Amino acid sequence: MDFNCVYEANPLLPDIPSIDRLILHKILFLSPMDAMYEYDMLTYKDMFFPLALTSYVVYNNLQVIDRAKKNCSKR
Repeated sequence: MDFNCVYEANPLLPDIPSIDRLILHKILFLSPMDAMYEYDMLTYKDMFFPLALTSYVVYNNLQVIDRAKKNCSKR
């Protein structure tokens, strides 16, 4: 959120969330998922969709940063 043209897309967070708010959000929403699975029971098939989705989010964030560096100023 370093650039003035970049805003948070998650509707559960404010447009410019603080680092503390992002960490709290991740803990609250990801920790129940952790409790749902037994570690020795997870397979590649179980993890494919979460890993693919996370990879897409990271890729998209990197694209947003590259565009922002070219077109926006820092906050």
